[in-house]
Amino acid sequence: MNTAVIKRGFSDIADNLTVGKPLMVLAFVGLAAYPPARGVVLRSLAEAYFQVAVFVAATLFGIFLFERARQRDLRALLKKHANMQVLFAAVCGAIPGCGGAIFVVTQYIRGGVSFGGVVATLTATMGDAAFLLLVKSPADALIVFSACFVMGVLFGYAVDLIHGRGFLRFQPDDADEEEQINENPLLSPAYVLWLALFAPGAAAGIAYAAQADVEQFLQIGGVNWAETFGATAAALAIAMWALNPLSDIRLCTSPRRTIARRVVDTTNFITVWVLCGFVGYGLLEELFQLNVEALFDGWLWFVPLAAVVIGFIPGCGPQVVVTTLFLNGAIPLSAQLANAISNDGDALFPAVAIAPKASIIATLYTAVPALIVGYGWMILVE
Repeated sequence: MNTAVIKRGFSDIADNLTVGKPLMVLAFVGLAAYPPARGVVLRSLAEAYFQVAVFVAATLFGIFLFERARQRDLRALLKKHANMQVLFAAVCGAIPGCGGAIFVVTQYIRGGVSFGGVVATLTATMGDAAFLLLVKSPADALIVFSACFVMGVLFGYAVDLIHGRGFLRFQPDDADEEEQINENPLLSPAYVLWLALFAPGAAAGIAYAAQADVEQFLQIGGVNWAETFGATAAALAIAMWALNPLSDIRLCTSPRRTIARRVVDTTNFITVWVLCGFVGYGLLEELFQLNVEALFDGWLWFVPLAAVVIGFIPGCGPQVVVTTLFLNGAIPLSAQLANAISNDGDALFPAVAIAPKASIIATLYTAVPALIVGYGWMILVE
């Protein structure tokens, strides 16, 4: 499908709020009002905020501030040093969490990174499961991170070598960078509130990543204030996304806006898609009794393959489950390696939304190094 057509389609949805965004918001509200799904929705809202949104925002703040401080256009820099795009993408993907990989995807959308760079960052990233592994088992984390990074670099360059740097290259509309950006003045107080919530939200997110019992600490008067805070902050993100007149691609790419607004809006956009994944997985798990652990019982030689397939699921929820199983001794390191290389974390959400063809092909490509490393480790080491 032509990327220009895809881009125009998403722009039309964003510009006409009677079509796409309100329907998604109504779907969330309807699920929250449905008693069997209410708990899943509230929990998913809090998890999407604490496990993903705050880390995405922190990473984007760092990257955008670095770009502004150095006064250089990163896209121009990457174009000038095209042979370094894959290495840059793999380094960003190797950063724990999803922020670095999401940033690479936004650079791809802006035309600054090749398709091989997308494959590199999706291969190198372990998503938010990286925090759990790093805290619980640093030695294993070093092995997994190293394997993800090395395979990301190798296969990223291999893809560009085989297909060429122009393969599936996203063509941004340069006119978007020159035209006046019309902000919604009603959202100004919302940005202030969002930023005010960010500091305590980030602190709680770090505590969660360190496996601290935040909910027990903030259980006051029979109310789970941690979940309430996270759900409220995520709901604010959804509302801001729905009311924003800018198209999703402008939220991610426009250089004419302040750093704070670019970070907030891009994070909100990601949060919505992450929430879709969290709610969908939660409903499958609770309403349809999906048991990921049961997939691994008694099927040793199929465990890495199953881990790769689970890695195809967008978002970090299923991948955190796999990492938890590994840390509990339920699956071997070969499966953890296969899943870490295969999974794309939350970076897949904006890619699917804006460049679906490239994202699908890229995530399928990540299965190749995942299977090689997973089964290679199983045969040679375990």
